[in-house]
Amino acid sequence: MKRSSLHTVFLKLAGILLLVSAGVRGQQSNTLYLLHRVPQSNLLNPAVQLQCKWYVGIPAIASVHTAYDNTAFTWNDLAGSSEWNLYGVLDQTHRVDLVSGETEITPISVGYRHRSWYFTFNLSEKARFYPTYPGDLAESILSGNAPFVGETARFNALRPNGIYYREYAFGASKVFSRSWVAGARASLLFGKAGLYTGLSRSGLTTDENSFQLLLEGDYTLNSSLPITISQDSAGNISGIIINEIDFYQFLLNRGNPGFALDLGAIYHYSEKITLSASLLDLGLVSWRSDLHNVRANGSFTFDGIDEDTELVSGSFLAEMRDSILDAFDVTVTHLPYISSLPVQLFLGGSYRLSEVITLGAVNRNVFYRSKMHSSLTLTTHADLNERILVGLSWSLLNNSLKNVGAAIAYHGRGFQFHLVSDNLLGFLVPFDTRSINLRAGFNLMLGCPRDRKDRIENESYGPGPGDGNCSWAGKAKFRKKYRNKINRDR
Repeated sequence: MKRSSLHTVFLKLAGILLLVSAGVRGQQSNTLYLLHRVPQSNLLNPAVQLQCKWYVGIPAIASVHTAYDNTAFTWNDLAGSSEWNLYGVLDQTHRVDLVSGETEITPISVGYRHRSWYFTFNLSEKARFYPTYPGDLAESILSGNAPFVGETARFNALRPNGIYYREYAFGASKVFSRSWVAGARASLLFGKAGLYTGLSRSGLTTDENSFQLLLEGDYTLNSSLPITISQDSAGNISGIIINEIDFYQFLLNRGNPGFALDLGAIYHYSEKITLSASLLDLGLVSWRSDLHNVRANGSFTFDGIDEDTELVSGSFLAEMRDSILDAFDVTVTHLPYISSLPVQLFLGGSYRLSEVITLGAVNRNVFYRSKMHSSLTLTTHADLNERILVGLSWSLLNNSLKNVGAAIAYHGRGFQFHLVSDNLLGFLVPFDTRSINLRAGFNLMLGCPRDRKDRIENESYGPGPGDGNCSWAGKAKFRKKYRNKINRDR
């Protein structure tokens, strides 16, 4: 295929894939973590440097990322047959499970290299919804209290957390030696909307002798949302109304400031082995606008029912509901609160099998307060020719082995397109997957090395894993020759 035809094919493919990614709503990509030729890998490890002097993300399409995760079940596990398979799903739940969705758009992204330093700036819009729920709650709803006679079913992990915020991120990394590169990124955050669980203690105890039920709880839910909460004379919540939203004022709201810090390091153990680590989203947001704090605390004792009581009758259910509500005190306040971000820890290693093939492994851990969400990804990527980088991955993700991912990066003259996913099966069979994610975008690449000599001179400040971001790969003998010459000249 001629080079001009190859350009056309990849540009058309890029347009189609970006349209697909814009229509998906949902974890960062493990497959991307070791692809240091792609500028957006710096978002996962602030130590990553590129060979080019400048990269500029094309506005609005520099980077689009979306993801969905469910640690317990797929849609077909729940509703794949003519009847709801509730008890089948119950067998797949754990002590704490997570259902999360994430969307990230980076309209402005810039990187600049100056000798051994590398500087970045990113403006991003980020939305995350990450509720957790306890397995005891699901079992209590479906199986009643029988499994917990003489015990307490714990509901502490019932946390419907979510956040939407804007991030202004400034990063810098430096080559400290031929082996070490380290970087950090500081971010100024402005929260737009938030839902954050405060105190969460609740449980249902069944007496082993009398089978008496004791429901106890002390639960607080904080929010920064354009809503109005109304209460009746007894203090119970009688209604929640969504207020009319002024989107201009909503998007420009700077009343909820925050700060976050990312740290990263790359260690070149040898010519073939590279180790990486990063700690992301060490941050807080201080919420001060559209505040609501709902707290419910109390206890309710249920001794049993009379023999002639109709359990399914509307009057019985209504009386039971009213009795539980009367037993709990509900207060609504409008006080500022602070929420933390889900912290991410990445650990990675790569082995350069040849000039073309690189093998790797990535472990990602996300801390959602009451749950640590871990995944393991094995990767391989190859430089097929001067312009195309492709990769494949397999992941243990969301307690599932059915995760086959892929990556492609096309390096044109002065630009780059990338597309990365941890689970392509999620797009082929979306109702049989626990995870879907996708990252895609375009970058302008400026001031890249023009020949082998320029490239090796850049590498003398500290090479990255693989071949940096030039559009061709020099042979080892040329790297050694020019590197020795540079060292002699110095």
